[in-house]
Amino acid sequence: MTRTGPAPQASRRDLGVFLAAKAISDIGYSLDFICLSVFVWERSHSAFATGLVSTALYAGAIAGGRLGHRYGDRWDRQRVMIGADLVRMLMLALLALLPDAVQNWWLYAAVALIGTGRSVFEGTLSAATPVLAGERTQVVNSVLAGLKGLAFMLGMGLATVLVPLIGYRGVFALDAGTYALSALVLTALRLRMREPGSAAGARRDRTGAWPLLVGAGLAVLVVLRGLDAFGSASQHVGLPILGSELRPESPTFVSGSVWACWAAGLLLASFGLRPLAKRVIERNPMVVFCLATIVMSAGFIGIFWLDGWWPRLLCAVVAGLGDSLSEITFKQSMQRLPDDRRGRAFGLGQIVVNSGFMAGLLVTSLALQPGWVPQWVLLLHGVPLLVAAWAAVTAGAPGRPPRPVGETAR
Repeated sequence: MTRTGPAPQASRRDLGVFLAAKAISDIGYSLDFICLSVFVWERSHSAFATGLVSTALYAGAIAGGRLGHRYGDRWDRQRVMIGADLVRMLMLALLALLPDAVQNWWLYAAVALIGTGRSVFEGTLSAATPVLAGERTQVVNSVLAGLKGLAFMLGMGLATVLVPLIGYRGVFALDAGTYALSALVLTALRLRMREPGSAAGARRDRTGAWPLLVGAGLAVLVVLRGLDAFGSASQHVGLPILGSELRPESPTFVSGSVWACWAAGLLLASFGLRPLAKRVIERNPMVVFCLATIVMSAGFIGIFWLDGWWPRLLCAVVAGLGDSLSEITFKQSMQRLPDDRRGRAFGLGQIVVNSGFMAGLLVTSLALQPGWVPQWVLLLHGVPLLVAAWAAVTAGAPGRPPRPVGETAR
C-alpha cells in the first residue's frame, strides 16, 4: 500500500486531497461531539447518563493512546488509519440503524470506539506528518490546526440545522459517511507514511516512551499538555453554568458564541500568526509552546473573570490563538524524534492528554459549585500557566542550548 516516494507534484495534490477528506471527517466528529450528548440527554434526562458519554469517549481515547504507545512504531500507518475510519463508520452506522431499545445501550460502546479510533488516527497522523510533508511539515501542522477550528465552527452550526431536518439517526448516518469518505480517500491514495526501515528499527529498539521523552528534553511538554487538559475540563463544565447566568433564556447561545470565537482564534493563529512566527518556532519551539500555553490559559480565565460580552468573546479568540500555537509547536517538537520512535511518543501523549481531561471532568463534576466557577477556572488553569511560565524561563535561560533530539540514546 506504500511506495518509496511519490513525485513532488503528485505528493502536493495527494496531500491536499487527503487533508480535504480529513477536514470533512473532522466536521463529522464535531457533529458527534455535540449531538451525542444532547441525544442522550433528550432520551434520559439524566445528568449521570449524559456525563457518561464524555467518560466513554475519553476512556476510548486513552485505550487508543495505549495501542499507539505499544504498537505505533511498528504498524502500517496507512492501513491503521483506514481501519480507524472504518471502525468509526461502523459504530455510527449501527447507531443510526439499531432499534431504540438497543440504541440506548449501544451508544456508549459506540462512543468509546469512536474515541479509540480518533486517538489512533490522530496519533498516527502526527507521527507520519514529517514523512508525508517533508519540508512543509510546519505548514501542514498549521493547516491541520486551522481545519480543526473550521470543522468545529461548521459542525456547531450544522448541528443546529441538521437535527431538526433529518433527526439524530440521519446525523449519525451522515457522520458515518464522512468516515467512509476518509477511508476511501486513504485507500485510493498512495501515500508514503514511514521512512524505509523504520519499522524494523522500532522492533529492535525497546526503549520506553517516557525515558525517550526525558532523554530528548520533551517530557516537560507532555506534562504541560496533560496539566492543560486537566484545566480545560473547567471551562467545559463552567460554560453552560456561565450561560445560564448571563442569558437564562438561551444558555446555549453563550457556549456556542464562546466556542465559535475560540475556533476563529484557531483559524487566525494557524493561517495568520504561524507564518509570522515560523523562524521563532523553528529556533525555540519549547519557549513558543510555553508562551502559547500561558496565552491560552489566560484567555480561558478571562472569559469567566472579565465583565462585558465583547471582552469575554475577545478572550475566547485569545484562547484559540494560544491553543493553536501550542498544538502546532507541540507536534513539531515531538516530530523531531526519529521516525522509528514517534509512534510510541505520540501514543503516550494521547494517554496523558486524554487522562488529564478525563480526570479534570471527574474532579470538576464532583467539586464544582455554581458560585465558584470563576475561582475554579482560575485554579485549574492557573497551574499550567505557572508551570509554563517556569518552563519558558528555564528553557530560554542562557547557557542551555537545545538538545539535539535525533541524538538521544537508543
